Amino acid sequence: MTLDFEYGSSESPRGHALIYFQNSLKQKTYASYVILLPIAVDVSKYVPPFLMNQVGEIGIGDMSAFAFPPAPEEVDSLDAIKEIASYRDDDLIFGGICNPEDVPSAMIKVNEVVEAYLDLYEKTDERNAVVADSHGITKNQSPVSDVMYSLMSETDRLEELTKLVGRLRYSVEAGEQSLSKDTEEDILTLSLYFPELYQIKTLLRWAKETNNDSAAAKTDLYLKRCFLLAREEYVELGKVEKDIAEATG
Repeated sequence: MTLDFEYGSSESPRGHALIYFQNSLKQKTYASYVILLPIAVDVSKYVPPFLMNQVGEIGIGDMSAFAFPPAPEEVDSLDAIKEIASYRDDDLIFGGICNPEDVPSAMIKVNEVVEAYLDLYEKTDERNAVVADSHGITKNQSPVSDVMYSLMSETDRLEELTKLVGRLRYSVEAGEQSLSKDTEEDILTLSLYFPELYQIKTLLRWAKETNNDSAAAKTDLYLKRCFLLAREEYVELGKVEKDIAEATG
């Protein structure tokens, strides 16, 4: 099943998404929310014994990925859903046409989207693991950070990047090698959640530099560039690009 992303990308699903459907006349909009938990949950451990047979029949032993409500509910408007998705930094996926009165059929449609979304996320996770391995990063090295970064909005990730870069510059200047190494690994893990266009690796290279008097200024320029990209402030971005070219040329 091919998912129709209106916000977000099939190349890097966030792990949480609003999915919406419309009726045949496209007069009403219905929505559900998809969540991919960072840990697997065996629901059977929490179900009373007298319900075990029913749980086994509907197969909810693993609820690491689910949608709620299980069938889409009517919402105010498509514009409202778009505004919510944008504000929350959710993926927004169009699930197609559905008949909300046919609840079993609507639940099947939602479940198909959940399965397709989970499949995309797992494939992306595998690609990220390959990239991380090329940098010497494994899931076991920073699992908490990895989960935390995956749940952050872009704005939160930029703020976290700013803190990490400041910590790295301090550790480099203070000769704190252990702190410097740990912070570098955190930045590399965080970089997996940014497009290549942000040039996080180049930013990291200047942040680690110890033998260049202008390294701090260049680091700040690359960091500022990230924020301007996120805000789509292209006029200011052009000025910063020019400053970077002059500083590194």
